[in-house]
Amino acid sequence: MGVDVVLVYPYFNEEIDRSIFRYPPLGLGYLASVLRTNDISVGLIDCTFLTPERALRVIRHAHPRIIGIYSMVTINHHATALAKSLREDAELLVAGGPLPSIVPEEFLDVFDVVVQHEGEQTFLELVRKHLSGIGWQDIQGIAFAGNDGDCHSNPSRPFETNLDRVPFPARDLFPNQSYKHYWSTFHGYTVTNQITTRGCPYLCDFCSNPVFGRSYRERSAKNVVAEMQEIEQLGYDRVFFSDDCFTQNLDRVGLICNILNEEKLDLQWMCLSRADRLDERTAAKMARAGCVQIFFGIESGNERMLRVMNKRIVLKDVVRAVCAAKRAGIAVGGFFILGYPGESTASLLETLRFSSSLPLDYLSYSFPYPIIGTGLYTKVRGHITHPEWKKQRSLTNRHQLLFSGDFSETKLRLAQYKGLVQHLLRKRGAIGMATAHVFEELTDPLVSVLK
Repeated sequence: MGVDVVLVYPYFNEEIDRSIFRYPPLGLGYLASVLRTNDISVGLIDCTFLTPERALRVIRHAHPRIIGIYSMVTINHHATALAKSLREDAELLVAGGPLPSIVPEEFLDVFDVVVQHEGEQTFLELVRKHLSGIGWQDIQGIAFAGNDGDCHSNPSRPFETNLDRVPFPARDLFPNQSYKHYWSTFHGYTVTNQITTRGCPYLCDFCSNPVFGRSYRERSAKNVVAEMQEIEQLGYDRVFFSDDCFTQNLDRVGLICNILNEEKLDLQWMCLSRADRLDERTAAKMARAGCVQIFFGIESGNERMLRVMNKRIVLKDVVRAVCAAKRAGIAVGGFFILGYPGESTASLLETLRFSSSLPLDYLSYSFPYPIIGTGLYTKVRGHITHPEWKKQRSLTNRHQLLFSGDFSETKLRLAQYKGLVQHLLRKRGAIGMATAHVFEELTDPLVSVLK
């Protein structure tokens, strides 16, 4: 006898990959938890540590009536391939996640139905009706192909207003031991993820948030810490808060820190922040409560490009936030985008100079990813050369330029390496700083002459 539902996360870590952002699929964990709370049997297949062949065998062995497959830009090729292979293995094949929420019509040649946006209640209603033999075409928040063959998108379901009512993800269904082995092997500690808010109130030009949108909502501090206690009991060393901006509400951050100090959890944590949403007082409080690393989406070292990206920060915000975290004893990571539309060689070199001079413990350069629905996509949609992003099999560079712009991929790859070398040299004291200066002067002209 099979299960009612199997949920599939179709990421296969086949490449050489030691990413510090390798985590289980929280969204599917929430779906599984909601289904189990309503007495629906469910399995969750996280393919991170499986081969495609093994994943198919595991899914089929569960004999599910309904299969739900998650998709986003970076794994859509795997999601589609799995769906085609499983087409005859389920009564109902469901797509969900960021990409199906944006372009549901592109999934309905394989899938029966798409769950759009925030999925817990929509998917629960869909599963209940299908298992009971009741028509589901009137459900809010779904898209499906009508009798005319066209895509029919029903009105969106309102967002959950009280996130404390949502049960914690079904973490027992994640391959926790495999994740722990991965983290301890490559990074010397174990960590899993947690999300404490939904949505983002900002509108960066390159960012797509089709699931939660700009409807910023928070879980209470007590609810957040209660889930952290569950993670601690699972034996993890750290938790990564995967909120778009964990520090958006500094008062709530303070409350979380106070409770963590009272409860004395043996659990360190990391988070994402904006450069304009961290001050010295908060950074010090976070450090005392166990925060060991903060990542900032900085994106550019040029004020004009920050405005082009609608980032709504200035460089002095960046310097202030990075220094506040460092003074508190917190490691700092920074993300930058190279080759954004409107970038000049001068602004590119400014970004390399600025980023490599910051006291960062982790530095990442990426290329712009034109996701449908973003301002970036509108700018480059007539110049897209690769319709889907796929991770590159490379020890040093897994980024791919998806559109033809003012700069070649060769120039941007050189810029990536140049910035990383400059940064590594500047971290090596006075001699390294002097060497970095010489290296910069020698390599700036090379970047400038490349097209």
